[in-house]
Amino acid sequence: MADTPGTRDQLIRATREAIRDVGMPATTAREIVGRASANLASIPYHFGTKDALVAEALVAEAHELVAPVLTLLAGDRPAAERAAEAVAMLNELFEASRPQVPVYLAALAAAPHTPGVRRGLGSLWVELRTRLADDIAGQVDEGRLPQWVSPSAMAAAILSLVNGVIVASVIDPDGPDHREIGAQFLALLLAAGVAGPGGGSGAGTVRAAGPGSPDGSVER
Repeated sequence: MADTPGTRDQLIRATREAIRDVGMPATTAREIVGRASANLASIPYHFGTKDALVAEALVAEAHELVAPVLTLLAGDRPAAERAAEAVAMLNELFEASRPQVPVYLAALAAAPHTPGVRRGLGSLWVELRTRLADDIAGQVDEGRLPQWVSPSAMAAAILSLVNGVIVASVIDPDGPDHREIGAQFLALLLAAGVAGPGGGSGAGTVRAAGPGSPDGSVER
């Protein structure tokens, strides 16, 4: 069939835009090719099926969403600095990427029934969890976090919290925002560092946004 070199990328971009704008049920083959200025035959030519195209588009959206955090965590700066910047970056990403949330949620919903999406999200999540766990382990070694913290489990807990906040932003938009939730989680972690298994909370003073002092911070 006659084709242009950029058609494949245009189809992926059009699919992401369609899911974002009209939702998964309305993202038909005709909707996609109309947005991509392509013909219907281009989907089976490049992807085999529309489902395969949608799977690739969903994974691409998730990768784009977390790519800045992965780049940061792969850097060679001290773990504590990377972690602090990652928190700020996640806040900025959440604000800037609100239009992408429906596509990301669609990817999560598709994962149990779509092997391509499940593999793509799974490898992305393992990479993110592993890098985050490495930073947490560095902070445990430096005494910034208590010894009872399990880096892999804590990284998984943080990522689970992120997913939960994303879901809540859609189904409970008038509830506490992501900054409030993050502050409460950090305050809980700091409190657990004092009273949790294994004793001490680590050296120094840690300040996090949240209730407890005149400027809205928690001090430990």
